[in-house]
Amino acid sequence: MREGKRLGRVIWAPVGAAVLSGLVIGAAARLLMRGIALAVGGLTGMSLAGTVGILVVFVVLALPAAVTATARPVIMHAGRWVTAALTGLMAARTGVSDAKIIVLADDGQLTPITVLIVAFAAIVVLHGRLAQYLTRRLRTLPESPAEVLPTPDARPV
Repeated sequence: MREGKRLGRVIWAPVGAAVLSGLVIGAAARLLMRGIALAVGGLTGMSLAGTVGILVVFVVLALPAAVTATARPVIMHAGRWVTAALTGLMAARTGVSDAKIIVLADDGQLTPITVLIVAFAAIVVLHGRLAQYLTRRLRTLPESPAEVLPTPDARPV
């Protein structure tokens, strides 16, 4: 029975961590995308389908980092960088599709656009780190509430 719980943690901790980090980083990315649209004076509407799609993509992209969170350091770093590379590639591809708008931006718009792009780069790197951190935390949670609370026999007299 104990082995089954351990196996469940090995499987569910990375999945839960990927979901949590994907939702957090995906939401941050969606807000930054909206910020860039505001900075260039473009359309600022956010559709529910587009937002859900972005969140799902970020959840999936967090899986390599989450799955390798407790592996040997070389594998752990490789998993983190695979997540960062895939997330960065996706972000750059999306940014290139809007490059015409950014290139034609006024000088007053360049500073906010640059700040938002740097923020986007930061969350790309943070994506893998957050997934691995959450995986390690979820794997160390107590198995049941009884492990957290002291038993009546364990109280000092």
